[in-house]
Order: sequence, then structure tokens, then C-alpha cells
Amino acid sequence: MKLDQFRAMLTVGDDTEGRTVLPVPDPSVERIFGGQIMAQLIAATAPPGSSKAVKSLQIAFPRAGRAAEPLYLDLEHTHDGRSLGHRRAVAWQGEESARRVVATASILVDHADDGYDYQYSAAAAGDPMAAKPVDFAVIPGEARVIGDGLDVDEAVAADLGFWMRCPDFNDTALAQPVIAYISDWPLIGTLLKAVPGVSQRDAHVTVQTGVVTHSMWFHQPFDVAQWLRVQIHGVRLVGGRGFGTGDVYTQSGSHVASFAQESVIRTPPKGMQP
Repeated sequence: MKLDQFRAMLTVGDDTEGRTVLPVPDPSVERIFGGQIMAQLIAATAPPGSSKAVKSLQIAFPRAGRAAEPLYLDLEHTHDGRSLGHRRAVAWQGEESARRVVATASILVDHADDGYDYQYSAAAAGDPMAAKPVDFAVIPGEARVIGDGLDVDEAVAADLGFWMRCPDFNDTALAQPVIAYISDWPLIGTLLKAVPGVSQRDAHVTVQTGVVTHSMWFHQPFDVAQWLRVQIHGVRLVGGRGFGTGDVYTQSGSHVASFAQESVIRTPPKGMQP
């Protein structure tokens, strides 16, 4: 996705009936990408010039969004204090009288205070140019994978590391939406790396997958036009549900963001399509 396309995706407007509409970049796909909704919520919650930035976001996806239908947003300002504020968001489709809720979110905004600055775990040293260039379609820029990627044939550790940067995205207002956008994607594929005979290539083919909840925390400002190291860790896969975490570091090792995701990962019953 190019810069102008990404900006257009974040441009929220109203329709003729006064409803806030979230643009869907590709109405021909079957499902709306959850990372799209998270990026849009961040942009709508803290647009350029806001006195507070998004600190954290917790979102649930009760059902898949239909890309061919309009997607609407209700955003409620539930609290505004000196340092902290809270927003509640609902993304929905259909008619007002019979809403089909696609996502609900709780968003914390804040104005950072002066104080302590400690990082309790160091990022692994590395040179992005020593990593292997890779085409991760969801990343609107460059990516270089560290070690194994996602398309593995044998069961390996459920971990993924990669460098990413979006050289054209030199607007600081785009940093959080970009990381929110890409964070929705790699966790399910990382969990599947540890399952014998299965990989991300089997998602929606022989394995039923989908995101249930996703949480993000932003620790400090960062520049997505510079190299960032993303580390994904699979934690648990049981009962048809998966859980994993991710961390984002600058090239100098500053820990700038974290995320976690709960997902559905299961073999569908006989006769049912993934």
C-alpha cells in the first residue's frame, strides 16, 4: 500500500445521513482486515493537532466485516482529564435498527508526563541490512526477515523477527496507525509455525483462523520511516484459540510499542468451509 492509499484509508468522513464512514480500500475482498480498523480508530481518536496521543487500544472483533458493505463508526468521548482521556468506539454495518457490530474498542489517550525513563529488557542487537529482504504484503514499505519466515514446511519455534521501515511515511502522525495496521497480521502465522504440517499458507484453506481480540500499547514516540525491529512470540495454542505477543524496537534498541492478540485457530468440522 502506497502513502497516498494509506492516507486515504485513514480519511474518515460523513455520509448524507450524518453517519461517520470508515473507508474500505478494497471492497472486492471477502473480509475487512482488522488492522485497517485499528489504524482508522487511532487516526480518528487522535488526529493531527490533538493535545493527547493514543496510549493504548483494546479491540474485540465479534464478527468479520464485509468489505463490500459500508462500514460505520460511533466514537464516544467518555472522559477527558489533564493527562488521560478515554474513548469508546463501535464499528458496525447494516441498518441502524439492526446493527451488525464488527468491532468494539476501548482507547486510552494521554499527554505524557515528565518522570522516570527505564527499559527493563534490552533488544537483541542486529543490523537490518544483514537480514533477508522479504515481501510481506501487509507492510507498506520495506521488510527484512530475521531467520525463519512464516512459510516453513517443518515445525519450528513459534517466533518471528523482522525489520521494517516505510521511507515515504515521514509524517509522525502515521507512525501509530502503521504499526497498528501491521500488528494484526503476523501472530496467527507465527503460532502455526510450531504446528507440524501446517503454515500460514493453510489459513482460510484447511485451517479456520480469525482474530478475536487485539491489544496495543504505545510507550514513546517513534518514526516509522526509520528501521524498526518487530519481535513476535507465540505463547499458547489450545482449544481452538491462540495467543501471542509482539514488541517493537527502534534500531538503537528503544522499546516503543507492544501488542498481544487472541485468535481462533482450528480445523473446521467436516463439510464446513474454513
